[in-house]
Amino acid sequence: MARKIRDASWLENEATATAPPEPCWLCGRLLGETVDRFHPIPKSRGGRDTVLVHPICRETIDANFTASELVRHAESGTPLTDNQTVARFVKWVAKKPADFHSATK
Repeated sequence: MARKIRDASWLENEATATAPPEPCWLCGRLLGETVDRFHPIPKSRGGRDTVLVHPICRETIDANFTASELVRHAESGTPLTDNQTVARFVKWVAKKPADFHSATK
């Protein structure tokens, strides 16, 4: 059975209807093509909500905080950037392009 020839105009409409990129939850830069979903309150601690972050920002959060520390930050309303290491990272990454990626420790 032969395939039907379909009109590809829906592809053009979808490309123009995409929303503008959102800012990253951690660093505030606009998101690029590669995006991670991050649970500010870990799923293991009952968190359901996700936020969009750059992969490098996700790696930084994972490298600097345990699940318990993330819950404490969320409950107290303290931003993660109060941590000196994360604050230095955010300052450093601020001038990088949206899809910048570098190995983190």
